Amino acid sequence: MKPNLRIAAAGCCLAFASSLPMPALAQSNVQLYGLIDSGVEFLTNADKNTAGSAVSLTRVTSGNLAGSRWGLKGAEDLGGGNKALFLLENGFNLGNGQSLQGGREFGRLAYVGLSNKSFGTVTIGRQGGVFLDWVSKFNPLNNAVYAIKMQDTAFSDRLDNSLRYSAKVGDFEAMVQYSKGYDDVSFGAASTTPGDNRRAQVVDAGVRYANGPLSFVIAYDQKNGGSTLPNAAMTSKVGGYEGNMDRRIAAAVQYSLQSVDLYVGYRYLNAKAIHLSALNKSPVEASSYYWIGSTWHATPALDLSATAMYQDFYGTNRDPLSFQVSADYSFSKRTDVYVNMGYVVNRNGSDLGLNGFGTNVIAGKNQFGTMAGIKHTF
Repeated sequence: MKPNLRIAAAGCCLAFASSLPMPALAQSNVQLYGLIDSGVEFLTNADKNTAGSAVSLTRVTSGNLAGSRWGLKGAEDLGGGNKALFLLENGFNLGNGQSLQGGREFGRLAYVGLSNKSFGTVTIGRQGGVFLDWVSKFNPLNNAVYAIKMQDTAFSDRLDNSLRYSAKVGDFEAMVQYSKGYDDVSFGAASTTPGDNRRAQVVDAGVRYANGPLSFVIAYDQKNGGSTLPNAAMTSKVGGYEGNMDRRIAAAVQYSLQSVDLYVGYRYLNAKAIHLSALNKSPVEASSYYWIGSTWHATPALDLSATAMYQDFYGTNRDPLSFQVSADYSFSKRTDVYVNMGYVVNRNGSDLGLNGFGTNVIAGKNQFGTMAGIKHTF
């Protein structure tokens, strides 16, 4: 066969093949994304020198407004309103390149799941707790360092070995989540510990609503400690897991005006678990945490925020008060610069620092801090 005849024959075959019915191919995608946030922080009363005098601290910091991260996420359309999904997210310190969250490769998030348009979504893996994923959104600076998590670490909780179900009905969304062992790095693989089936377990539940200018959230979190033993230093009560369990309930509201977002929230904590002893040096079993704040969208590029937070530790007078203000200017959708400032009032020996309880602060001393930096997303 001559070359031109062979080419013609091949063309006919291709044309015929293209006319045959073919099975539908599943639509899938994978996205690489990230966020880089770094700046310089200054703190007063950060420590004492050898002479016993208070000294300040200046340092380069990472993840000030939002945690530095990179990740992979993807989804596959399975047809019939069904979808498979996954997300892997690494958190890192930009200053030294080290992984955070206990050195985990994907310490921020690592999960896989299935979703259905009518019945909701099921995911399994390492996931955020309800206080991180839902409640922390109801304050002006979300999960920034100088924000809601500085007075309660539950607002930055991530849970190993967790199973979550969430579903939307109209303007409402509900979720329940169970972790068999929320921190394998600190407590080991709790799910395989013989005779200790409730060790380091977490139960989360929440309901949130959003319609027009109004949104609100109600959330519950129950966390067992890292062992079966009650923490005698933190509670006068004993009795198995009841002496080693934290229970939190929170409610928060956001109302948006034309150029201002308003926030108010409350969290009650009944704390007996050993891993939360840093909240207060006294034998405290409960506390109430209040916050109020606002964000003014001064221009399309400039946001100005302010927050006040107060925690009442029952039975003590070690009740800290903190204030935060922030200015965030966006050069583009991906790049912004910011200045955050905070002030903590430590009364009667309280040791709240702007980076958390007992962190770079002298007990009983008030602290001022400021950080300025740049945040870039990709």
